[in-house]
Amino acid sequence: MRDSMNVTRRDAIKLGAGTMAAAAAVSLAACGGSSSSDSSSSASGSEEKSSYKVAIIISGPALDGGWGQGHYESLKKACEEHSKWEMLEPKENTPASDAATAAQSYVDQDVDLIIAAGNEFASDWAEVVAEAAESHPGVHFLMTNTDPKTDLADYETLANLETVQVNLKQSGALAGVVAGLMTASNCIGFVGGMRIPTTLTKYSAYLAAAQKVNPSVKGVYNFEAGFTDASAGVKLTESWIGTDNVDVMWCDASAVDGGVRQALENAGADSHFNIAQPIDCVGADHPCVITSTVTNWMMGEAMDAIESGSYGDGKVIEANIDNGGVYLGKFSDKVPADVQSKVEEYTEQIKADTFITDDEVNAIKSGL
Repeated sequence: MRDSMNVTRRDAIKLGAGTMAAAAAVSLAACGGSSSSDSSSSASGSEEKSSYKVAIIISGPALDGGWGQGHYESLKKACEEHSKWEMLEPKENTPASDAATAAQSYVDQDVDLIIAAGNEFASDWAEVVAEAAESHPGVHFLMTNTDPKTDLADYETLANLETVQVNLKQSGALAGVVAGLMTASNCIGFVGGMRIPTTLTKYSAYLAAAQKVNPSVKGVYNFEAGFTDASAGVKLTESWIGTDNVDVMWCDASAVDGGVRQALENAGADSHFNIAQPIDCVGADHPCVITSTVTNWMMGEAMDAIESGSYGDGKVIEANIDNGGVYLGKFSDKVPADVQSKVEEYTEQIKADTFITDDEVNAIKSGL
């Protein structure tokens, strides 16, 4: 995942050639459309069509329990809500060296929407996007977590492309209010895979919100845990539990998050809690998870724009509370009813941007 510092998750991830679970390895055609687009698939995006195809390219596994799965599930949900759309089998574990070829293979099939799960592929796709704008005007591109002003500054055209950005202040604040209300020790923790601006913003909003509901809260953090080694999450969390009595954690480190949960469960899942992300993880498989900050990557909004012929020109779709792009998932029964009610009240303030200020978030970020 690249940000304005041109740092990507790939800098810390070295994935093997492991395969996906068999249930997800088959081609998905559960969106109500036919197995191929109709004869107008290479025509103008404004021409009315009876069916559409969408494909997603992911740098890691689609069922990684984190980043990839959040995108995968967002696309499945969007297809379920858009009966004309057919989801093709995703391209997983795609290295940067294969990114352009992967995208071009979908262009050659006149796939209506090609999605990059993160901005790792922004530089690699520039030529493909430019050529498709001329030769395949019915093909559109969507890149998540991408800032057109920085990540796409060298693109010849954005006519056939849009991006999605998450309101990180809202996401962090949602986690923070839960952590601030649920901590008994007044010490909460955070693990990030890399020290990048998006991760710093998440943590800063998380701590600012927790301190707003509980001024006694202090935070501990690590921004260099990587994304693949679960044992790093175990070691960090065990250390913080021993030295700081940390009892609530929120993380942004994919597989490392699983190690954090393991350590919390070992310490006692009735008193040590995890707020998961970016998918809803509450359930028997994760007894320490009390709720989840969920991201819906707003792919349905992109589909609507393509159907209406209004897609493109580098527009940015923001995923936020108001449009359902950011929200808290189910609550565990370990979260008391009165706490859930308070979280609901605070969520409305976060949505209205009256809960924490940018200055409060930036004050924490400047000290990291």
